[in-house]
Amino acid sequence: MEKKITLFNLAIPIFGELVLFVMLGIVDVIMLTKVSDQAAGAVGATNQIISLINIIFSIISAGTGVLVSQYIGAKEKTEGHKAIVVSLVVISMVGILCSFALVIFGEPILKLIGISEGLMSYAKTYINIVGGFMFVQSILNVSTVTMRTYGYAKQTLAITAGMNVINIIGDAVLIFGLFGLPKLGVAGVAIATSGSRTIAATIALIYIFRKIVPISTLRHIKEFPFYILRKLLKVGLPAALENMSYNLSQIVISSIILYNLGETMYITRTYVWTMCSIAFIFSIAIGQANQMIVGRLVGEKKFDEAYHACLKNFKVSFYIAVVIGIVFYFFGSNIMELFTDNPEIIMWGGATAMVNAFLEPGRTFNIVIINGLRGSGDVIFPVVMAMIFMWGIAVLGSYFFGVILGWGLPGIWFALLLDEWTRGFIMYGRWRSKKWTTKSLVG
Repeated sequence: MEKKITLFNLAIPIFGELVLFVMLGIVDVIMLTKVSDQAAGAVGATNQIISLINIIFSIISAGTGVLVSQYIGAKEKTEGHKAIVVSLVVISMVGILCSFALVIFGEPILKLIGISEGLMSYAKTYINIVGGFMFVQSILNVSTVTMRTYGYAKQTLAITAGMNVINIIGDAVLIFGLFGLPKLGVAGVAIATSGSRTIAATIALIYIFRKIVPISTLRHIKEFPFYILRKLLKVGLPAALENMSYNLSQIVISSIILYNLGETMYITRTYVWTMCSIAFIFSIAIGQANQMIVGRLVGEKKFDEAYHACLKNFKVSFYIAVVIGIVFYFFGSNIMELFTDNPEIIMWGGATAMVNAFLEPGRTFNIVIINGLRGSGDVIFPVVMAMIFMWGIAVLGSYFFGVILGWGLPGIWFALLLDEWTRGFIMYGRWRSKKWTTKSLVG
């Protein structure tokens, strides 16, 4: 059964969950710095590929969140259950295919994005292990989205917290060879990551079929409601294309750094990106909560309430981003010292953090308002704008400011800033136009 949802009873647990996910990556990176900067940089580069595969999973998980939210608002309980079952079946099949692909083609893919010989052995080890278990991540994605959509955000937070504890213990034991075990380095991180995700996915599935979806709903697999799959893809494909465009553009920008600015600058980028990920999880948490709130209100045909709720949620996120930006502007270099004692990396990382201070408020437009548009079913417009501006401003601008003008990593971050603010104002105008009120998937 579904629970009553508000911004804060959704956003706070989601924020906690996202913090734990980010900490999962940060702990991995910090522990790997004890092995070498090259090991940390290799895992950072490989995680871009992993993130890209996660975009494929988001085709189904994004559609699940929006469609189920609207079914809840429209009081169509059985249809919501069918949507969950269809999502789990399809995502499992896609996840298995992706796992095979990463194991078989992992090394060629790493070479394609410009991984240097100094990083390759570490990256190959990581992608073989974590990539082989990506099907587990696919199931976990849909399971947690389902739980949050029904208002069980605290429970997903508890599952993620448990996953973190298992991962941290696994990292310590397997990286450093505690209790007489061999020191596995990057392989240890990969094993700990995959093992903790497997346990979390198993617990989430058990919870869903005990608390949300009756086990009898599985009978719908026989008749397989393709009309629900079409609705999932109607939302999921454009949403995934937008995210895929973003991740592909980031991979291209990373390649620009590797080929033109060197390995040290790329390692700096890894640390800065890890640091910045802390900043925008506030916006992501509010954005995900906003999507569910808008989805339910649109399902109930309460368009005016949805309009004002989205703008209110955006303002909260924007003000938080401004405060975080101030912290990064003045203390960016100090934060970088948590990752490394290399003075060159600290210098470039601190300068880039100062640019990022102005980027973060602009990013909130795209995270929160685009999630609102997605919750309403309006998914085509954001992806078209993403294709145009991510590549026209972020990618081309990165080469121009970072390489041609010689501004280095801060120049690349300046290009990202221009993209976020330009696209953000366009998204704000789209929401104010109320064209999204005609895009509902149910009723």
